[in-house]
Amino acid sequence: MPCMVKMWAARRSLWNRLAILKFSGSKVVDIPIPGADEAPVRAVRLSARFPGIGIDEVLVAERIPTDEDDARVERFYRVMARLFRTFGPNAPGLPPIDSDREAALASAYTDAHRKLFPAPLFPDEYGDLDLGLLALASPYAHYLRATGPDTYEWDLRALADYDVHPGLVRLGVSVSFVQAGARVRATEIDSALGKVTPGDAAWDRSVGLALCAATTHTSLVRHYNWVHLVPGASFAIATRSALPASHPLKRLLWPHIFRTQFSNWVTTVGQLSRGGDFESIFSFTRESLLRLFDETCADFDAAVIDPVRDAEKRGVVGRGLDLPVLDNSTAHHDVMCAHADRYLRAHYPDDSALAADPDVQRWYAQLDGLIPNGVGALGDVSSIGAASRLIGSLIHLVSYQHEAYGTLLWNYQLWTQVQPIRVAADAAPEPVDVYQRLVNADFGLNIRRTPMLQDFSYLAVDERGRAAFRTYLSDLLALQTRLETEPRTLYNVYPEMLEANMNG
Repeated sequence: MPCMVKMWAARRSLWNRLAILKFSGSKVVDIPIPGADEAPVRAVRLSARFPGIGIDEVLVAERIPTDEDDARVERFYRVMARLFRTFGPNAPGLPPIDSDREAALASAYTDAHRKLFPAPLFPDEYGDLDLGLLALASPYAHYLRATGPDTYEWDLRALADYDVHPGLVRLGVSVSFVQAGARVRATEIDSALGKVTPGDAAWDRSVGLALCAATTHTSLVRHYNWVHLVPGASFAIATRSALPASHPLKRLLWPHIFRTQFSNWVTTVGQLSRGGDFESIFSFTRESLLRLFDETCADFDAAVIDPVRDAEKRGVVGRGLDLPVLDNSTAHHDVMCAHADRYLRAHYPDDSALAADPDVQRWYAQLDGLIPNGVGALGDVSSIGAASRLIGSLIHLVSYQHEAYGTLLWNYQLWTQVQPIRVAADAAPEPVDVYQRLVNADFGLNIRRTPMLQDFSYLAVDERGRAAFRTYLSDLLALQTRLETEPRTLYNVYPEMLEANMNG
């Protein structure tokens, strides 16, 4: 054991330094005006682009576009991927983290980390743990679905189909809720730990398993597969390939797709390579992890990109529920759709003019063909109104949802005494190496990226477009001001937090 502890200390020191180096060396990318059109970027299977990562259903760009390439960062990630296999951040047989949440965090989140980014805050909702409250007011509010006139559920049972590392509990979970006024109350949890109700001996542990399932699905599926890979990469490929550099629609979308392919390359290398973050932090074995990405790609429903249509499909609107996360998401979505509508009307006098633009139609056809099950649930480009809803939803995807399902977990995911990242069959907490890797991975999500709150009017081709971009910035600032008059919460997203795109 002393030898193992020494080896772990050396690994921990190296990987902490790499995490801090990556964070401190990152630079905010200025978005350039689209240059001369280069060859179209084709979509290929992820397994063809990344040999050794056996994900066949997900499509990614065949290459990193020239204007996105960053050789220095690429070299860093290639070295990191090799280190995963030879001197990775994990080591077997280590002790569990401290049961005291602040002590565990202090051990993993060092002074060097804290000089670059503040430590996470403990959510008020975790103080007196209540799944009913978290079902409405947390990063996991998007899982609540109506099952009857006053009943609801979190249905994460499909996760039971995926094998987990030895000694861990399978993640398939169903939580039943009943409405009580504007709130819901958890009444039953059905999982590998059994079917339990409040007051049962296994209730608290089952609550932890339910949160583990929710945060795992949010991180792997909702964030990485359903933001970065399945729709995000396709959105960027279609915009680059179907629209000329000077096309007004390309200029509207450009700040929201630039560096997508580069970002997806570096994060895929860092998280899905053998020994990468995903298989080393979360519960699933490598084989099951890759199968999860393939199968949830095929299941993708574009309606999840539009917060209102998604909530309507889940049956949670118009029932008297307090839905603060939906309200916050919709407020941003409204501003983004209004921006798209204003910009399109500045360039197309009516619906027929938009419908007659062959470049726009080609863009839509390519986007619809690349995304599994199409994007018809979001709208089309037959009219300015429908196109605005589609475009606003895509902007919402790469900015708001990227934040809500990724960086926003910083204040939730690291308190594993409440929300485990893995659930051991013997009820032991996560070992220190798994927790340290989680801390460094989530720390990396907070790297500064291109902010949404800036004037992108320089990208427009004419004064009408420039005015539309300036009005968009004004509307976002107005939303920020309005939200600041309300009590600040850890589960809400604010315009000042938004990044323009998913750039790495």
